[in-house]
Amino acid sequence: MANSNNKVEENITGKFFVDKTCINCDACRKFAPSIFTDQGDYSFVFKQPENDEETFFAKQALLSCPVNSIGIEGEKNLKAARDSFPKHIDGPVYINGFNNEKTFGADSYFIKSDKGNWLIDSPRFIQDLVKKFEAMGGIKYIWISHKDDIGDSEKYAKHFGAKRIINQYDVTDKIKDAELVLTEEETTFDDGIVFHTPGHTKGSQVLVFADKYLFTGDHYAWMKKLKMFSSFHKYCWYSWEKQITSVDKMKKFKDIEWVLPGHGRIGQIKKGEFQHTIEKSVLWMFEVN
Repeated sequence: MANSNNKVEENITGKFFVDKTCINCDACRKFAPSIFTDQGDYSFVFKQPENDEETFFAKQALLSCPVNSIGIEGEKNLKAARDSFPKHIDGPVYINGFNNEKTFGADSYFIKSDKGNWLIDSPRFIQDLVKKFEAMGGIKYIWISHKDDIGDSEKYAKHFGAKRIINQYDVTDKIKDAELVLTEEETTFDDGIVFHTPGHTKGSQVLVFADKYLFTGDHYAWMKKLKMFSSFHKYCWYSWEKQITSVDKMKKFKDIEWVLPGHGRIGQIKKGEFQHTIEKSVLWMFEVN
C-alpha cells in the first residue's frame, strides 16, 4: 500500500495521494485524468475529487496502479471500483484494470466472443479478475503483443486452459512453453487476425479483431502530447526503420475504428479514415528518424 509518510510533494492536500514509489507508467492518468497528472518523472494528485464520479474514477486508478503508489487517507471502500473491472469500452471489448508491474503498467484487455474469449496481454493474476473472466465464459486465447507484456499470462493460461499466442522472435525463458508460436506475417484465429509488426521489438505483433478493433501493445497509440496516432521513437528497442514499415503495412486494415494500446492512449477513428491516419503517422515517423 502507498505510504502517507512518503508522499510526493506536488500532491494537493486531501484524501488521495501518490507516494514516491510511482514508476510513471501513466495508468492513473488514463483512468482519472481529472485527478492525476505528472511532472515528467512521476504522477501526483493535482486536484482532489469533487463528486462521486471523480472519486470512483480515482479509486479505479488506485486499483490499476501496478506498484500501489496511490493511497487514500481514511475510509477506503473500494468494492464498487473493484466490481467495475473489466470495464466495458465498446462492443465486445473491455479494459481489465489491475495493471501489472511486470509489464510496466501496460493496459490489458478482454474480448467477449461466441467463438471463445480473448485475453489481450496480461493484467495481474488476481481473484477479482479470475472470477469475472469465469463468469464471462473463460479464456480461449491469450494474445501477447510482445515480450515486455508477458506478465502473468502463464498463470491465466494454466487456470483457464488457454492458448498463449506470441511471435517466434519474442519467445523468452518466461514463455518458452507458449502453446502457439507464430512464424508467419499474418495468422488468423477465429475472428482475430494476428499481424507481425517488428520495430518496438523484433517480435511485436498487433491483433485485428472483427475488422474494427486494433490491439497494438507498444507498437502504435494515440499520443496525447502530439495529438495524433503514432509510435514511441524514444522506446523503440529493435528498429525504428522497421517500425515505420510495420506501421505503413497496417493501412491494409482499412476498417479500423479503435486503436487499443498497452502504453499510450486509446483512440477512435472514423470508419474509412484509418488509411489516411496511417499515412499521417508514417510521415511524422520519417521526420523524427
